[in-house]
Amino acid sequence: MTTTPRLAAGAIALGLAATLLAGCAPEPDTVSPDGRDLTEKVEPEGGSWAEPNPEEAYEKSAELPDDFPADFVVPEGAVVDDAGSRGFGSWYVVLRAPDQDTANTLWDAVVTGSGFAASDEAETGDGGRTATLVSPALEVTAVTMAGDDGAVLLSYDIAQVVG
Repeated sequence: MTTTPRLAAGAIALGLAATLLAGCAPEPDTVSPDGRDLTEKVEPEGGSWAEPNPEEAYEKSAELPDDFPADFVVPEGAVVDDAGSRGFGSWYVVLRAPDQDTANTLWDAVVTGSGFAASDEAETGDGGRTATLVSPALEVTAVTMAGDDGAVLLSYDIAQVVG
């Protein structure tokens, strides 16, 4: 009579062990046919970018590039903080204004002088502004950013309209 309860207890223990071991089996599609664990992060060959950017990459240029579009009017007296060409009909220019009033005047002068129509206008979280400026020749993403010293940067990412 004592064997039946032992057999029952043994069967239950065996069932529990099988259930626990089944829980340890890999999830479907997590092991490749060659046995590699597909959930393990693998670094790409050669590691990450090994060569640091040259110092020139961080230098600013206050000169407009030779191929800068004449359709983008930089107002007279504006201070160019940085400018450059990204190639393939793409440029950038950053203007520096000493205060918000001067920045607003520069913004308006760029828009009217270049014949832009502004859309997607919004205020940024730091009190600046952003807009998309469009003319028949150019499409520009414009953003203003206030500096710690009260100065305001006006950043223009310029692309030539193709077509």
